[in-house]
Amino acid sequence: MQKNFIHFRLFEEKTSSKPKFCVTCGLNATQEALFNVGDGVILVEKYCDAFAKNVK
Repeated sequence: MQKNFIHFRLFEEKTSSKPKFCVTCGLNATQEALFNVGDGVILVEKYCDAFAKNVK
């Protein structure tokens, strides 16, 4: 699967939901990265600030 980075958006966690974690390091997520994976499908991955800088 090839994923093409689209953009970031701030991840605002709702107080009633379970915490979401960075897909790379496991810390609390602060940003969501959106990727186009083809056929109109958008993949959303959550990242902490430190690892969001490395997403391409």
